[in-house]
Amino acid sequence: MQDLDRRFKKASSSHRNTLLLRSAVGFFAFMILLGVFTGDSLQLAELFGHENDPKARNVPPPYNGPGYRQGAGGPQTFGPVGGIGDGVQLLSWVTLPEMQPGIANGNDCWGYTSPSGREYALMAHSSGTTVIEVTNPGNPQILTTISGPNSLWRDVKSYDNYAYSVSEGGGGIQIIDLTDVDNGVVTLAGSINDVGSAATHNVAIDEVSGFLYRCGGGGAGLRIYSLANPALPTFVGSWNERYVHDVQVKTIPHPVTQELRQIAFSCSGNNPARLDIVDVTDKINPVVLSSTPYPGGVYSHQGWLSTDNQYFYLGDELDETGSQETETFVFDVSDWSAPSVITVFTSGNPSINHNMYTLGNRIYQANYRSGMRILDDSDPMNITEVAYFDTVPE
Repeated sequence: MQDLDRRFKKASSSHRNTLLLRSAVGFFAFMILLGVFTGDSLQLAELFGHENDPKARNVPPPYNGPGYRQGAGGPQTFGPVGGIGDGVQLLSWVTLPEMQPGIANGNDCWGYTSPSGREYALMAHSSGTTVIEVTNPGNPQILTTISGPNSLWRDVKSYDNYAYSVSEGGGGIQIIDLTDVDNGVVTLAGSINDVGSAATHNVAIDEVSGFLYRCGGGGAGLRIYSLANPALPTFVGSWNERYVHDVQVKTIPHPVTQELRQIAFSCSGNNPARLDIVDVTDKINPVVLSSTPYPGGVYSHQGWLSTDNQYFYLGDELDETGSQETETFVFDVSDWSAPSVITVFTSGNPSINHNMYTLGNRIYQANYRSGMRILDDSDPMNITEVAYFDTVPE
């Protein structure tokens, strides 16, 4: 795992948009792999995921102490980190008060790589979106904060030279101009709220086809925008058969014909919890290919495809209660019309899994009370943990 940081950066730079591991555990927000750990509290607490969230418990007051920079002395010294991680090195920790005084909580992060190769973290929090340069992960530099409606939920993604931030607090899509970010200049280019509720729970982008997908917000499904002009997303269609909490949309070959299709792997919350696979190639007439409940499902929250597109790893946000161990449902999606759960990976940790992403044969998974877990999916039937950074060592 010693070269994990380097390999992750190299793979990400090829797309110009650095895939920072998403951490919607709220306080655990920047990529450990890029050397940034941020939070309201080192004693990580579970953050509300939805209104009247039954997961919320033991929420501590916001952390207002110092952060950490590798090799720094005095008040910036984090202290020993032995015993809370294996195979992952903490390089820095940017706290929320450093970004902007008064931030109540963090809720999401993503990344951006400029044409010059410099790397930036896009940190979403209750007050807006903060841009931080992490080219030197041991010494991150805070550039600016783009304010937004105050909300517990905000999500951000990047495409071309722009970032797109959405929130359950409203505001539509905030378009953040990163064209001159290498010179420290980041501006709000504008906002779009032309269809339905101004609220949005999540945002996803298929970088190959160049389309943006607004998820949820006021019970909505998917609202689809063309990014042909990245500075001015244009609404082109929607899918509203049911609520969508989170989605991965990817341009991939049809399993039989090999024709490229744009496929949405949608986590649709409850009623019932399931995985919906929708062909969104035709934005005016999306086609549901399958809708698959799974055993013990309570709230289908988020998931991600394996690198070879044959499997989908799904996290249920409400199936772990009390001392129940983290579960990850493994779907065989080689046939889009007939996906099936082939196994359930159990971590051995009594915590709720939240968001996960894949790179190569690794799954990077954020958890409410057990931090980041790095899993090996070389054999999807026998997933194993190979590294971790525990944000709540107990």
